[in-house]
Amino acid sequence: MKQLLRARVIAAALKMRGFCAEDAVLLSCDPRSGSTWLSEVLCAAAPSAVIWEPFHLDHAPKVRGFGFAWRQIIPPGADWPEAETLVRDILAGRHINGWTGWASPVADFLRARQLIVKCCRANGFLPWMLRRIAFRRAPIHFLRHPFAIAASQIRMGNFSTDGMEADLARGRYAGELAESARYIRALETDEERIVAMWCRIQQPALEDPVTRARTVRMHYETLTLHPEQEISRLFAAWGSPVPAAALARIDKASRMTVDASLLGNPQAQVGKWQQAFSDRQISRMSRVLTDFGIGVYDETLLPKVPPPVAVQPQPDTRAAAAAADEQTC
Repeated sequence: MKQLLRARVIAAALKMRGFCAEDAVLLSCDPRSGSTWLSEVLCAAAPSAVIWEPFHLDHAPKVRGFGFAWRQIIPPGADWPEAETLVRDILAGRHINGWTGWASPVADFLRARQLIVKCCRANGFLPWMLRRIAFRRAPIHFLRHPFAIAASQIRMGNFSTDGMEADLARGRYAGELAESARYIRALETDEERIVAMWCRIQQPALEDPVTRARTVRMHYETLTLHPEQEISRLFAAWGSPVPAAALARIDKASRMTVDASLLGNPQAQVGKWQQAFSDRQISRMSRVLTDFGIGVYDETLLPKVPPPVAVQPQPDTRAAAAAADEQTC
């Protein structure tokens, strides 16, 4: 009852605030990618509240009712107006429950100037969203080495691949992805399947020129090794100076950190997945990347970062609304 009342208070407050989908600071990421840490840095930068994992099927009945897969892919040009309405409502904070609202105190929702929507399950339809929603601040396309994600998910033990086969057949566009589904089903180990699923989900966004131009791509590895530089790059893309509070938050572990022992050694933190796998396992996972044509990561630690693409600075949401009386949500 207490959680239900809390969710109702938050939902009522956000409705009064009148946020639009375009207002959202979208953090599109993967499970166990370090995205919670980045969301907490962003919350320190300005009065903010986090919409927590709104596409998690166990906690998002409306999304589940649409027949979404856990790793839903929507082709960039797909015409699915009902899903667009749902996604817009989610980004605007109109689907609050005990799960989506837990990560920030009620007081933060009451005073928030921005909603940070942290989505570990949106990368597969990020290109589709970008063609339909004119985000005022470029969304963050946040990547981490898939081998590190595999190591972390296996270590955590709550990301079993047992249900992956059923999920490959779920979702509105599953029939268009039959080839990659067959490939994943034929793999022998958990780590190969996790890496292959990462490739299947990330490949459309990685290959899409619109996604590259309209998002700020960030990598866990470079953010860990050069946090001030990367946070500065993000805020520069948004046309804003870096708030001192954001830089001060960088050195603190996130609430989801399981082992903080390596936080003082960024190089070791980035490379700890190497201790989790044998040379043979790494070779097999590398073959998966090659089979999907993924070039941003390989058996080495750091991403192959492409030349930067100019991202138009995004004006402050509230200032933009005040300057354009015709803007409606």
